[in-house]
Amino acid sequence: MAKFTIRPATADDIPALAELKSSYVRSLYRGFISQDILHRSTPDFHANTLRAWLESGLYRILLAESDGVLSHYIVFGTNPEEPHNGLIYEGVSSSAPSTEDKRLLVNQCLQELRDMGHTIAYLWILTDNFRVRFLFENLGFRPDGARETREMFGQELYIARYQYVLK
Repeated sequence: MAKFTIRPATADDIPALAELKSSYVRSLYRGFISQDILHRSTPDFHANTLRAWLESGLYRILLAESDGVLSHYIVFGTNPEEPHNGLIYEGVSSSAPSTEDKRLLVNQCLQELRDMGHTIAYLWILTDNFRVRFLFENLGFRPDGARETREMFGQELYIARYQYVLK
């Protein structure tokens, strides 16, 4: 059986996180954004954002490994619009992790948001991304009715906000 661990990311993890993000974007957003933009989703492109998040102290990054190999990560912190609530900024996974592994990582994230004193955790999901919506709905997140059109990857995408009440 594979050894599964969850731990905080460090600066040394940025290259692997950026590589995973690049692969994830190219897979997940295929059909949502243009091929030209997908080709620009390189590890170098994502490394700067991940490094800035990690160095800012405003965001936390938890990563999950199976037998020492990075399988997924999650970025979270305080919601700048509602400081008493948390916000999951990004969740990225390889195609390999099981739903149970993803559940464990999200549950650890939710526990850390509770420990930070937050009462609600929010995240935004592409409305057409049924796979991600299904995953988070099965984890207990519910749409709260907020919807936006955001400029992402050089085009407008439709997103919906989900919430999880932290108890």
